[in-house]
Amino acid sequence: MDFKAPKHNTPSATLLKNYQNKKSGKVVESRKEILRRFNGMDWYYQKQILVAFVQGIASDRNWACRKMFSHWDHSFIPIVTALWGQYHEKPLSWLILRYFPKDFLKLYKDELSDGRNYFYLCQRLVDDDDFVIDKERLYESDIIELYTMSKCNVSDDEIREVFFSMISKICRGEYRSSYMYQWHTEDCDLGEISILSNYNVSRTLLKIEYTLDRRILADNIRMWNSIVMRDFKASNEYRLIKQMKEQGYDTHDTHLAMLKKYYLKHLYRNDINDEEVDLFPSQINEKTMDVVMLHEILNDMQTENPAVNKLMNSFSLELVAPLPF
Repeated sequence: MDFKAPKHNTPSATLLKNYQNKKSGKVVESRKEILRRFNGMDWYYQKQILVAFVQGIASDRNWACRKMFSHWDHSFIPIVTALWGQYHEKPLSWLILRYFPKDFLKLYKDELSDGRNYFYLCQRLVDDDDFVIDKERLYESDIIELYTMSKCNVSDDEIREVFFSMISKICRGEYRSSYMYQWHTEDCDLGEISILSNYNVSRTLLKIEYTLDRRILADNIRMWNSIVMRDFKASNEYRLIKQMKEQGYDTHDTHLAMLKKYYLKHLYRNDINDEEVDLFPSQINEKTMDVVMLHEILNDMQTENPAVNKLMNSFSLELVAPLPF
């Protein structure tokens, strides 16, 4: 019986040569094999491949930039600089923001600060005296992160203002990213959800407590949260929502809408230490307070099911718009 000899791998040097020679007829085949083998290759070949791919077509350049991020070598700086001047692509900007000297970042800070990149630019330049952070371009959780990295002192009042501003924006739905609205997991008991269940809020509070070492401030924030939750759970709205849930209605969205309403209510009345302090006096107006309205939610329920009327009457509830606070 005849046996076929096993096919041997093409040498890495040959693959790279065929990839770079556009007339070889083996560019696509070589690319596919290089991508398959790359992680197991010796650094000598990885480095040559990255330089070759980053000068290739857009998809190869994007792949090479992502690999360079975790396989960086300072010898890449000249080629990345030249390509940045030519293409100004996001993957190239990530390499610059992470690895390039600060002087280069300052020279091209306007071009490098598009979108989310602005936060990473701030991370690199936060301790430079001549760099002024534009807080309006950042999430509040990012500002707290920069506070933890900065050598400058920050007051409890500044931290408190940023933290409560984040809560306000989450409750109003003012963030573009859904990432900021991760309140809970699907199997979580709605009755146990609070603003501190939000991933970004809880993570930011831990940074305030431990990284910034403001434990008293963190305790006061938790106390404030307890007051909001106590007020919410003592309300007729909450009891009505529980009754609706027991009757088989999906109360998930209504529950969260009303919870946000109570957080917005208490944002303008600081119950910590029984002191009456306006946290955001410049933002108080009818439009702001009319963000979440039980009126619209329950009005539809009343129309569809007479049982809702009976429940509302049992709690002496009357629909009034706008909300009286």
